[in-house]
Amino acid sequence: KGATEEFVALKSAAVENGVIASALDKIPLTVKKGIPTLPELQSKFDEVYSVSRQAAYVPRGRSGLEGQLAGKVFAALSLPPTHDKPPPTSESRGKMADYILARATYHIKLGDLEQAVKDLDQLSGQVAFSVKDWKSAAMDRVAVDKALKVIKMECALMNQNMVA
Repeated sequence: KGATEEFVALKSAAVENGVIASALDKIPLTVKKGIPTLPELQSKFDEVYSVSRQAAYVPRGRSGLEGQLAGKVFAALSLPPTHDKPPPTSESRGKMADYILARATYHIKLGDLEQAVKDLDQLSGQVAFSVKDWKSAAMDRVAVDKALKVIKMECALMNQNMVA
């Protein structure tokens, strides 16, 4: 409840400043339940990554229990790719998804959530479904961070104008 009250108070205080009001409008409504921090998102992605790799290796047309088990085994037996290798040239859906997940992991570790989300947008099927909630939380974090940068810049300019 505190975040909602603070957000409403900030919006009402920013009515006369169009730049700040516009930046606040870019903040998603999910701010009411809180926005995860970068370290929280980085930590959560470790779990999402593991589940997503397994989903990537589920054989086509085998989404049942045996397919899930096969995905788990294939993911465990295959070495994860590194972000700096070129994308796989084979037709393997699992290897391409694994490569995309490796690139996203690299960007997440660097703190570049926006690029990680762009990478994850390339996924499809069950793998895309397995990262959907994490992606949504990451996009909320990116939106809040961008809005905060604009607000901080506008406040700095306002302070500079008051001094001058």
